[in-house]
Amino acid sequence: MKKLPLFFILIFSALLLFPSESYPIVKEVSVILDQGTTNAALSGTGMKFVDASGKDIILSGTYTIQKKDNVNLSVGKNLFRLPVKVISDMPIKYNERAYYSSLLIKNSPNGFKVSNIVDIELYLRGVIKPEMNPKWHIEALKAQCILARTFAVNAGSRHGEDELCSTYHCQVYRGIAAEDATANRAIEETSGLILRWKGSPASVHYHSDSGGMVTSSKNVWGGETPYLMPKAEPFAYSGPNTLWETTIPTSFIESKLLGKGIDIGTIDTITPLKRDETGRVLNMEIKGTIGRKTISGYAFRSLLGAEKLKSTLFEFGARSKYINDKRQSLSAATHSPKSEKDITSSVPEKIDLSEMPYDKEEKIIWLTKKGFFTTLELMEILSRPDDIDQSLEKGIARLEGRLPMPEKPIHKVEENPTEKIKTLTINFVPDLSMSSASGPTVRIFGRGAGHGVGFSQWGAKTMAEQGWSFKQILEYYFPGTTVGQ
Repeated sequence: MKKLPLFFILIFSALLLFPSESYPIVKEVSVILDQGTTNAALSGTGMKFVDASGKDIILSGTYTIQKKDNVNLSVGKNLFRLPVKVISDMPIKYNERAYYSSLLIKNSPNGFKVSNIVDIELYLRGVIKPEMNPKWHIEALKAQCILARTFAVNAGSRHGEDELCSTYHCQVYRGIAAEDATANRAIEETSGLILRWKGSPASVHYHSDSGGMVTSSKNVWGGETPYLMPKAEPFAYSGPNTLWETTIPTSFIESKLLGKGIDIGTIDTITPLKRDETGRVLNMEIKGTIGRKTISGYAFRSLLGAEKLKSTLFEFGARSKYINDKRQSLSAATHSPKSEKDITSSVPEKIDLSEMPYDKEEKIIWLTKKGFFTTLELMEILSRPDDIDQSLEKGIARLEGRLPMPEKPIHKVEENPTEKIKTLTINFVPDLSMSSASGPTVRIFGRGAGHGVGFSQWGAKTMAEQGWSFKQILEYYFPGTTVGQ
């Protein structure tokens, strides 16, 4: 290795040679696995326990961990002062579920909290399969990987000291048990890629099935996001929840209202008052014998539970025609994929290896100039000189075609600047029923599953099967955003 001054010269040269990129570097995330518990099982080999007092002990085997008081935790016969970090090169099992990297055990109300501190790429291995069927088309899986990674990068302090939880509130995370070979391939082939809006990580949302149209973030949560607007799915499809129906006793709805402190007596009618452009219920009135309550469709779904009311795209008493039934009613622009010139090739060009410098740092610079590393990767490599051999191996593998090329900014083709994927023009307004529900039971006919904002997983599956790439899928659902390292 060269001396440190040359190291800084190389960095400065890189800054002059390559454009800067604006996005955060997130290597690890903290994921809450459990909190508010007083005892649990912990097992592993070569587990290094480091506590707040500096105690450092290595243990192997299975142990019961218990909170003794607000400052102490017992691990078998060993007593540690909270917080306690558990580190191992081997997977660590918490309550029989294995995780990579390390666990952090901290004091919390009514017990202790356990978080998994894990590399973001390893975190994704425990997320993709629980969120999307790994048997689906690889391009849909790649799109899901980029969204899951972007969500994690953009989480911030979503849970105070932790970025994420392991439930549907954030993204379902099940550790090593959730790994799948195809999902891992999708993660590796999109390594480091996130979705960006004007240089920053985009605010991404995804759901299972839009039912035919995705809606806007404003319609669901308020606050308009330019790339989260209503649009029709480009292809009709039929998922398990594209069409659904359910029957709910009015007494159940009354009990849920009472649980929120809302007493309107016995329910007489439930009436939709307003729908959005996609047909989803925005507001509804629940009228009872001693009062009435106006509630949003989103709040009504939360009240009843997502397992009962799968989406806010529903009607009472009957099912009307909708976009999946009347696809021809849209005078929509058809799918116009980008020219291949617009899409970064994953096949490296032939390179004269005789030009490669001998010095390791100069090799890294040379490989970056040839496109085998991004500017961000270059800066990270040069900041970690001890890992330069491993980085060189990665660059050579890309050069030889054994690893995919890094993603690069897309350069538009000037000959036809209008050639792009177009959002379907919505000139068909869903004419869904505004009829009221009444009686001892409420019969509901619905479409889709989830909040309906952003990326529809079943829609993406269909697009991929129709030949769309992950970039094209993401551009369709999040127009104006870009994919990059």
